Amino acid sequence: MKHEAMIYHSVTATRLGPPSVLQIVENDLRAPGPKEARIRVLAASVSRPDITVRSGEALYTGTPLGQKVPFTPGYAVIGDVEAVGVEVTGVSAGDRVGVLTVVGGYSEVLYWRSDRLIPVPRTVNPAEAVTLILNYLVAWQTMHRSAKVKAGEKMLIIGASGGIGTALLQLGRLAGLTMYGVASAGKHWMMQAAGATPIDYHTQDLVEVMRRAEPAGIDVV
Repeated sequence: MKHEAMIYHSVTATRLGPPSVLQIVENDLRAPGPKEARIRVLAASVSRPDITVRSGEALYTGTPLGQKVPFTPGYAVIGDVEAVGVEVTGVSAGDRVGVLTVVGGYSEVLYWRSDRLIPVPRTVNPAEAVTLILNYLVAWQTMHRSAKVKAGEKMLIIGASGGIGTALLQLGRLAGLTMYGVASAGKHWMMQAAGATPIDYHTQDLVEVMRRAEPAGIDVV
């Protein structure tokens, strides 16, 4: 039997399918490669993409694991650097970092390129910080790189109560946008708290509501 200090565990999908395909497996602990950091994972995000890739609804390409099984899900993590490779600069053992993994996050230990790590203050709760990586990165890039929003513009958010929708609401408020959020009535308080006008897709005609509210149209959807 291997000594406990020489192994770590990860949650691995042995095939595509329901949650039952996930198994806990043992892996050999190794030294990081020349440009890698070895990270002790403190928190991993659970997101919709983890479910779709596990079930086979969507398969990611261009990742270290591509579409192959077995693989370890997990889109983002927060952890502490345990060791670094001989060519690593700018990151040291003991640093707390965030990683956009896409796959691989459901693990006690993660090996990752050191130049793709995000420094995270130790004053931030890891379980709270990890929720920012996917949702807020997508929301920020959607608003500022794709839509190039400007203060005073109007934005309609479909699914405004979800993770990315919530991020859009908060970032939209900071950007000075006029916002409309689509969600069920029980979640309208989230839109109102962010200064958005809520729309109930169960009881309201979205097109008609927007025609009345913004006859000149919406800048960003």
